Amino acid sequence: MNYAVLFQRDNLQIIEGIGPKVEQVLKEAGISDWQKMAESTPESLAEILANAGSAYKMMNPTSWPQQGKLAFQNRWEELVELQKFLDAGREDQGDMDSPSKIEQMALKILGFSNNPEDLKIVEGIGPKIEELLKNAGINTWADLAASAADRLKAILGEAGENFRLADPGSWPQQAALAAEGRWQELKDLQDRLSGGK
Repeated sequence: MNYAVLFQRDNLQIIEGIGPKVEQVLKEAGISDWQKMAESTPESLAEILANAGSAYKMMNPTSWPQQGKLAFQNRWEELVELQKFLDAGREDQGDMDSPSKIEQMALKILGFSNNPEDLKIVEGIGPKIEELLKNAGINTWADLAASAADRLKAILGEAGENFRLADPGSWPQQAALAAEGRWQELKDLQDRLSGGK
């Protein structure tokens, strides 16, 4: 995914380890965008933080220039992988299990949940239909992606007249995009849908 469509080049908070206050300190020191971050050194950033006060001295900017460079060069997949390894910007504490900061921020902007059991991110599924699906053993995006539309129609049909109007035709496709983390494609698809149709 090209995250550049979601984030302005001056958004330093996409960098793991940088929050709003640190971003403000950096911008006041002239680190105004991803390119300036990429051109910085960990030592110069540490000096900026140290000069900003004791609260910032414990920050570890070692990976920040590298993250800035990857963002500036639109190398988003590499940035996501790097951030999954980092913990608050530190390379020695990551685990590859946590989602990257940029993925989490993108999900929030696009209006999606990162909980694979939240079936309501699928256009056309509300709380009642989600409950029906879960009662039928469809608990995750992957489960929904693997479900045939005919099975979904049968589940809805058994639930009564109110649910027969729902059209689950696109639900497996939407769920597959969510399960694969293809959020921009999911958003584009949902923008074309009305009630899941």
